[in-house]
Amino acid sequence: MATHAKIIGVHPIPADEPVHLIEFLVEGDGKDFDIGEVTQEDKAQPKSNWQVPYDERLLDETDGTARWAFFFHYLDFSKPLLTPFGSVPLPKPTQAPAHLQGIEYESP
Repeated sequence: MATHAKIIGVHPIPADEPVHLIEFLVEGDGKDFDIGEVTQEDKAQPKSNWQVPYDERLLDETDGTARWAFFFHYLDFSKPLLTPFGSVPLPKPTQAPAHLQGIEYESP
């Protein structure tokens, strides 16, 4: 099975700057997956300044599937997230589901 990534949900978070909680799924052989490689292109910045996940956490992992949650600042809904497994389109934002309610945002 080829490894691929999927965004389960994108949820706005009340903060002093634009930030969203993202629930993210990796299916397949993701044993060498580094969540820090997820990013979003920003042509106004060098790649070294592109946004990456913040305060990421592995929610659960089973054989061949890993589910993550992380915060992402200044998300641009017109662009996909870039992952080691290809680009992943962003779904429309929704309110965070009950199983993510305990994840609290702390400003960096």
